[in-house]
Amino acid sequence: MSQKADLAKRLLKTTDREEGQLDSILIIRLVIACVIFAVAVIVKMPVVVRTILLILSAIVAGYDIVLDAVNAVEGKDYFATPLIVIVVAVLAFVIGFGAEAAVMILLYQIGLLLIAYVDDRTRKSAMELLRYQDEDTVSRYRELLKLKETGSMEIESTMRRSAGSVLKIAMIFAVVYAVVLPFTGQTFRVSIHRALMILIICTPMSIVAAMKLTGIVGLCFNAQQGVLFRDARSMEEVTRTSVAVFDKAGIFTEDAPKLLAIKSDLLDRTTFMNFAAHAVYYSDQPLAKAISDAYGQEYRQDVISDFVDIPGSGVELKIAGNPVILATADWLISKGIRVPQEEDEGQVFHMVIAGRYVGKLVISANVNDDAAELAQNMRDVGIRRCVLLTEDSPETSQRLAESLKFNEVFGGCDTAKKLQLIGDMSQGSDEQLMYVYSKGIESHSAAKLDVRVSKKAKYADVVVQPELVNNLPFAVQICNRTREVATENAVFAFVIKAILIFLSITGYCNLWFAIFIDFVAALATMLNSIRVTSESLFASFRRKNSES
Repeated sequence: MSQKADLAKRLLKTTDREEGQLDSILIIRLVIACVIFAVAVIVKMPVVVRTILLILSAIVAGYDIVLDAVNAVEGKDYFATPLIVIVVAVLAFVIGFGAEAAVMILLYQIGLLLIAYVDDRTRKSAMELLRYQDEDTVSRYRELLKLKETGSMEIESTMRRSAGSVLKIAMIFAVVYAVVLPFTGQTFRVSIHRALMILIICTPMSIVAAMKLTGIVGLCFNAQQGVLFRDARSMEEVTRTSVAVFDKAGIFTEDAPKLLAIKSDLLDRTTFMNFAAHAVYYSDQPLAKAISDAYGQEYRQDVISDFVDIPGSGVELKIAGNPVILATADWLISKGIRVPQEEDEGQVFHMVIAGRYVGKLVISANVNDDAAELAQNMRDVGIRRCVLLTEDSPETSQRLAESLKFNEVFGGCDTAKKLQLIGDMSQGSDEQLMYVYSKGIESHSAAKLDVRVSKKAKYADVVVQPELVNNLPFAVQICNRTREVATENAVFAFVIKAILIFLSITGYCNLWFAIFIDFVAALATMLNSIRVTSESLFASFRRKNSES
C-alpha cells in the first residue's frame, strides 16, 4: 500500500485506542472543528461564507458519521442512528438552522468519545473486582469480556426492540406534526425544526448505552464471590428461578467419602474387605468409591453374579455362588434381617453372607459446615423451594434434609434417577429450576440452569468454586440487583426522552440541547451500572452470614 493511500485510510478512520485512552485523532479533529465553528459564529462575514464554514466544521467533526450512514444504507438499516443524525443535520442546514446542526454533530462525536472512554474505564473497574482471584479466572474473564454478547441481557433486546418501534412511530408523528403545525399559526420552518428534534431524541443512544456494562459489572462481581457465570443472560435466568435442586454429594457432604472402620467378629480385615470390594465392584454409589480406594487389590469379576444396586442403601449379589448383602440397617430391617443397633461416627453398612450377619463397615459422612445454612439462605433471597437429592436411604435422607432445612428430599437416587427427577420437575411445573451439583453428569440437564460446584465445568451455565459454595445465595442477590439496575437505567432514559419530546413540541428545546441531554443521560446510566457492587445494598445479607 502506498504512503498516500495509507494516509488517506488513516484520515478516514479514528485510531485504534488503548483500553481506557481517548482517541487522539478524533480529539484533534474536534478541536479543529470547534475553532472553525467559533470563527463562523463570532466573526462577521457574509451568510454564504458563514454557512460554508459551518458545513466545514460539521464535515471535519463528523465525516466518519457520513461513512457509517452510507454503510447503513448499503445494509438496508434505514433506522440506524448515524443515518438519522446525518439526515437531521442536512435538513437543519436546508431550513436555516446550520449552527444548531454543526453543534449537534460536534456534541454527537464528543458524546461517543466520552461513552467509549467511560465504557473502557468501567470494564477496567469491573476486571479489578477479580484482582484476588486466581490467574485462570482472570484470564477467562478477560477473554469473555472481549465477546460482543457477553454482557448482553434480554432486557437489552427488549429495550432495543421498543426503541426501534418508538423510532418508527416517531418518524410518522414527526411528519404529521411538521405538516399540521403550520395550520396553528407556526411556519413550516419551525414545524420542520421541531419534527427534526423529535427524530433525534427518539434514537436509542442513551437507552442501550449502559446495558452491556451493567451485565459485565454483575458478571465480575459474581466472579469475585467465586460464582462464575457463562454470560449475563445466565444471570437473568437466575432472577426467574424459583426452585433450586441440590445434589448432596460434594456440596453438603464429601464428594469422595473415606472408609473409617471395619468391625467383624467372624472375618479378618482382609477377608471382609475382599467380600466388600467385590460386592460394590459394579456400583456407582459413594460407598463403592470409599471401599475401592481402601482395597487396592486385584478383582475377580468371574465370581460376581446377580448384582443388584440399591441406590442409597447398598448392594445385593452373589459372590462365588454365596448370597451377599452389604446395606444400611434401615434396608436390612425392612427385609426382616436383624442387625446390631450401635452408635457410630459415620454412615454404617452391614454385611450379611448366606443369611448370616458377619459385621459392618463405616464410611465418613461429614456434613460441610459452610453449606449448613445454604438452603435457608437461598429461600431468604427469593428461591421459593429447595429440593435435596441424595443416594442415601429414604430415612437417612429425610434426617439430613430436616437438619439442612430443605423443603423436599428424594433419597435413593443414582445419576439416572436424579436426571429423571430434574426432567419431571422441569416439565411438570411452570416454575423455573436450577440444578446445583458437583459431579456425575457430562451434559446439560433438563433444568434451565446447571450450576456445577467444581473448579471447571464444560456444560454448566454457572461454575461455583467448591470452597465458596455458601456464596451462591449472595450471587442470586447480585443477579437480582443487576437486573434492577438495568431496568432503572432503561426507565431513566425513557423518562429523559419523554421530557425532551415535550420540550421540543412546546418550543423549549433545540437540536444541540436535545442531543446533549441525551448523551448526559447515557453517561449517567453507564456510571449508574457500577451501583451493582454497592455494599450497602447487600449489608443485611452479609450481616446475617457473619452472624451465622
